[in-house]
Amino acid sequence: MSFDSLDYLLFLPLVTLLHWLCPHRARWAVLLGASLVFYASWNPSMTLLLLSVIAVSYTAGLMLNKSRNPRARKGILVLSLLLCAGFLLYFKYFHFLAGTAESVVRMLGSDVHFSFREIILPVGLSFYTFQAMSYVIDVYRGTLPAETHPGYYALYISFFPQLVAGPIERAGGILKQLKQRRVLSKEDARMGLRLLLSGFFRKIVIADCCARFVDAAYSLDLPDGSAVFLATILFSFQIYCDFSGYSEIAAGSARLLGIRLSKNFDQPYLAPGIREFWRRWHITLSRWFQDYVYIPLGGNRKGIARQTLALWTVFLLSGLWHGADWSFVLWGALHGVFMTAELWLSRHSKRKIPDAVSIGLTYLLVTFSWVFFRAASVSHAFALIQRLFSPWSIAAGWAVLGMNGLDALWILLALSCLPLLRQLANDRIKSLPAAVYAYCFLAIALAFWMRLDANMANAFIYFQF
Repeated sequence: MSFDSLDYLLFLPLVTLLHWLCPHRARWAVLLGASLVFYASWNPSMTLLLLSVIAVSYTAGLMLNKSRNPRARKGILVLSLLLCAGFLLYFKYFHFLAGTAESVVRMLGSDVHFSFREIILPVGLSFYTFQAMSYVIDVYRGTLPAETHPGYYALYISFFPQLVAGPIERAGGILKQLKQRRVLSKEDARMGLRLLLSGFFRKIVIADCCARFVDAAYSLDLPDGSAVFLATILFSFQIYCDFSGYSEIAAGSARLLGIRLSKNFDQPYLAPGIREFWRRWHITLSRWFQDYVYIPLGGNRKGIARQTLALWTVFLLSGLWHGADWSFVLWGALHGVFMTAELWLSRHSKRKIPDAVSIGLTYLLVTFSWVFFRAASVSHAFALIQRLFSPWSIAAGWAVLGMNGLDALWILLALSCLPLLRQLANDRIKSLPAAVYAYCFLAIALAFWMRLDANMANAFIYFQF
């Protein structure tokens, strides 16, 4: 059940109505049941995996709460993290690791071939596993008391608005909100609907429109360089609007239930540097790596060499988190290079680069790195980059994309609405002209109708992670 499906447009109002009709003491059960139904709609058998992660992390929290023996507590922490990471390693990385091992063995001269059955990647596994791991670590550190109510804890991990693609929430903030008595205020209802409107516009009107042309270029081995250039620019907006659109739909859905989720995006393409970009892009994942990897490795407290090691560890892990392929590892490594260069320049150069130049350069570097993220493989990515530096034919590029003047106008008009969408999703802006809501609604309805008419649907990009 995807957010941009008719099923969800029926599911959300029904759950919202049942939630507010029930007494406070029963609301957690309604939301937990709805969340499990929502997850089971993808693949019922994978609900057992979700419940297993919940059981492991919940039990670990209780055991950590009771134990006062430092060695025993560390053993509980390590075992629970290994179990949670083990689920992730098996379902997401087993074939990648096995394929890498096979390649290494073949390089050594053996003609071995590994054969394994197909493993289905459960939707949202990386997200809810990271939430469970952060909970156990926080309880171990003593910054969070263990949750004793199994229902509330299960709901924290499986809360349907953010279950399959985040934001990656910390237990302290969400559990408190789930337990407190809530009433549906006009403010929550208003902002919930505004966030939904903005999120659907980003996904259906912008991201899905860009996807058609991006897919056309990236499905070819050697498209014209101009097609690669235009498709990569379009992909930068596709992935941004796709993921930020999901995050806003999630936030809007939760807001209708009286729950406020963490902000996940803050105009990342206006960042004047790579470090600032990662403070604005997928904010909850960046904070997760900062708190549980970067700082424990020393952060910026133990010298430049240790800081560089911590940065590279974070970005290589971030690349692997996004996908089990060497192209994602290279994507993470590129950002490691960018961050290291930025760190070195900040320490050794006193020259201030104008913000406009910094923003433009940051956007170009980030967009260039998206080639590795979107390409089918490492070799495909390098082939596409090579095409960027070959002679261009604009006519051939447009032919590859299959784009006409009306398509280009639609995209330009849709992208020009991004500042308006930011206002729509801004809590501090209390009212907007009725024409804004009408325009957004009509654009979404038209784009949705066009998608149905063409029998096309694009799953949210981050569902694969």
